[in-house]
Amino acid sequence: MRNLSALASLALALALAVPAAAQSGPSSSSPAVPASVPTYYPLYGVSGGIVVPAGRLSDDHSAGYGLEGFVEYAVPNQPYALRGEGMFQRFALKSGRTTGKSVNLFAIGPTVMYQVQQAPTQTYLTGGIAVYNASGEGTHPGFNFGGGLGFPLTGFWATAEARMHVMLSSGKPLLTLPLSVGVKF
Repeated sequence: MRNLSALASLALALALAVPAAAQSGPSSSSPAVPASVPTYYPLYGVSGGIVVPAGRLSDDHSAGYGLEGFVEYAVPNQPYALRGEGMFQRFALKSGRTTGKSVNLFAIGPTVMYQVQQAPTQTYLTGGIAVYNASGEGTHPGFNFGGGLGFPLTGFWATAEARMHVMLSSGKPLLTLPLSVGVKF
């Protein structure tokens, strides 16, 4: 858990440092940046929705909910972007189960996005790695993959995503399928 806290602190520091550096602008002593150099810009987003447990998690737990926050760094007119993500998912015991507990799943990690179509609707594929922590399971590495749609609105984007998260725990992996909607700005 200490490693997860350190990773979260590092991700937060990076997310806050880039916008602050971009706002400070060039100083009078720094050389001018050529116009051909691409400019990275951050997009911030939140999403939430239903999460379907899969594999062994679905034996005792019903569908739950998930929340996610992210910072996305992209280059204008390029199909690739990098996201730093934090996620929370909760699964309650199925009705009638008398043993066991609800499961909370936390994750933090980087994800790469590839835009298949850019205008007017953005269609993208996504995949990445993460450090996962599930109640009763401990902290383990894992990965995720999926796809989504982005719709431009006035001043922000609406998104819809479907992904598969795989936590590589001892024994069988822990699998979840979040279906979420959100915004990025």
